[in-house]
Amino acid sequence: MKRSFCLLGLSALWFAPAQAWTTYPDTRVVIISNNDLDPLNPNRASALYLSTPFTCDEARAACHQLQETLLPPLNGTGLTATDLADALTSGKHGVAVARSQNVWVWGAANGCSTFTPDSTTASGPLNAGPLNAGSLDMGQRFPTLCTNSAAPTRSNTTEQDTVRQVDLVTNTAGTLTGFRDKFTFKFLGVKFGEAPSGYNRFQAPRALAVANGTQRSALGYGSMCPQAPDADNGHQLYTDEDCLQLNVFTPIVDLQQNKVGEYQKLPVMFFIHGGGLNTGDSGPFPCNMTTSGFVGNSISNLYDGTNLVSYGGVVLVTINYRLNALGWFNASNAALEDALLALHWVQDNIQAFGGDPSRVMLFGESAGAIMIRFILAVNTKYTAGLFSAAILESDFPQLDVFAPAEVNLNMSLRLAQAVGCASNSTTEFSRSIAGCVRDLPAGDVVMASYNLNLAWNPVVDGDLILTDIADGTADGLSSRVPTIWTSNECEYCYFISAGIADVSADVFPTLLESLLLNGTQIDAILNATDLYPYQTAPPEGEMSGSAYTFAQLVTDFEVHCPMAYLSSLENNSTTSGPSYKVEFATGLGSPLTPNPVACVNQVCHGDELYWVFATAELDNLYQPLTEDQLRITRDVVDRWTSFARTGNPNYEGAQIRWPPYAGNNEIVINTETAVQAPRAAQCDFLRAQIGFTFGLS
Repeated sequence: MKRSFCLLGLSALWFAPAQAWTTYPDTRVVIISNNDLDPLNPNRASALYLSTPFTCDEARAACHQLQETLLPPLNGTGLTATDLADALTSGKHGVAVARSQNVWVWGAANGCSTFTPDSTTASGPLNAGPLNAGSLDMGQRFPTLCTNSAAPTRSNTTEQDTVRQVDLVTNTAGTLTGFRDKFTFKFLGVKFGEAPSGYNRFQAPRALAVANGTQRSALGYGSMCPQAPDADNGHQLYTDEDCLQLNVFTPIVDLQQNKVGEYQKLPVMFFIHGGGLNTGDSGPFPCNMTTSGFVGNSISNLYDGTNLVSYGGVVLVTINYRLNALGWFNASNAALEDALLALHWVQDNIQAFGGDPSRVMLFGESAGAIMIRFILAVNTKYTAGLFSAAILESDFPQLDVFAPAEVNLNMSLRLAQAVGCASNSTTEFSRSIAGCVRDLPAGDVVMASYNLNLAWNPVVDGDLILTDIADGTADGLSSRVPTIWTSNECEYCYFISAGIADVSADVFPTLLESLLLNGTQIDAILNATDLYPYQTAPPEGEMSGSAYTFAQLVTDFEVHCPMAYLSSLENNSTTSGPSYKVEFATGLGSPLTPNPVACVNQVCHGDELYWVFATAELDNLYQPLTEDQLRITRDVVDRWTSFARTGNPNYEGAQIRWPPYAGNNEIVINTETAVQAPRAAQCDFLRAQIGFTFGLS
């Protein structure tokens, strides 16, 4: 519901018409709110805080320039005096004024009064503070509180309410026109690199050069990078290579013409989307299914930052990067360099959005976590100062492993043969073959990679990447930042199709062969019936006991146990850590990874994302949240944003202290979160009897 601060009977207030404005007040503007992530709370509201000291007339004019008015009394709804006092003094949104600070608000006399945090009562409405409005010197200069009449973020649509626009001058990205909603400023579809097409295809990305003063629209999401049809993208083929773009969500815009004064900066969370390195996007995507079944043709805003930044007090950046062959063909590591270029963009420009370039936390899910593992392994001469912490959600450390150039060149040759750029008898990849593929339509390259089912690897080239992540951690060559490694209880249940959901125990050995294990390894698993009881395990929902055992085995082998190993390795290294290992034993099935066959009553791949982004509300799914679900959402967001802020997930007021991982103290998130050792015996067995591989020789 759209909420306004306008009260009946306040006819003296003047509300600006809904239109785009071309002049803005010379100030830092902060959206402060009481957003508690509870969709059932009717009093969630926000206001605009203008940090520059203005006179009364200047304050009124500044609010007017933002299409708002001075903040009026709230009549007991929306922001109470206590809400305002907390928001203004806590520093959560980048504001930390003294409790005695006067702030301009609306007043009947002369149009202005002041609010002072010290003058609040426990639940009373906004009041005039200790000063008498009638005797105030209207020429005094104070910060200002304005209304924020912008509507909430829309759900199930790609359309945005962009009426309340703002022009933000950045350091290297020109002047960006973004917009404001109820809780955030949004700058969408901001290109940070030139189109990697034509001669630039398969090359390292080039930063987009933008002249000072160049006006650029940031009012809508840009194109998805080229990719084959998939559930991630509405089963459509995408071919636009001009897709190196990012989105910024923030409570702050710095509109000061001269950047004077020191202000509190917010930590930055830098998100990389998943999709197996083949598909996906950082913006909304079409969907019609969740694990619970068909939900109708909808648009998911899973990665929208509205709730994350307003509740957590952070700046969120989400990025696009080249996918499938376009990101890795010809042993290029181009996709990895796309992410590094976006991180440099953040260093250059994030202060205009209220962000702190010295506190940039990487986080990503699935392929996004895989990309972060790649980034952690990048030669530190290229990453020093770019990020300060990392959270890897559902990395598959034994897939997309680090490899010599020959591995990717051989895959590149296979693709070239499939598209007619090399004969089937050709045994050596060449520059002319690469040039032929470079000149093909993007759709042809994408579909060839998809049809061949190619799984691309980052290349250990002796410069950008010196070794794999495990060796880099042990040798002190990887980035030395705090990390959290998270996995879900049954990651691989998502990948159990209807065709194998009811397999019998007789088929289990055949399933193991799909993991590319040798005979000795397969026999070891088949004999470990105390750990993997494929013959006697009871059915799980629509899955047979054998199918469920296989899903748990692959979850252990590909996700949970190697992530735990790497986390432990970091903490045992004198040059890394601290590192934490987390298991999600509860989740909300997302439209990104629906599987009504195998994921009902399971915590599958991607099921933690609604906790992390607090966007189930925006997608209008699982509403209303239960008290436990709301508590988990708040706790996860508090942990993630605390980690971005300090490198420590133990925020003030947390009920359970998370310890760094030591092999038997994983944090298990459930309705009763606890420190446990889930499937520790399975991990010990797999590490000792099967072995983990993080790189190819």
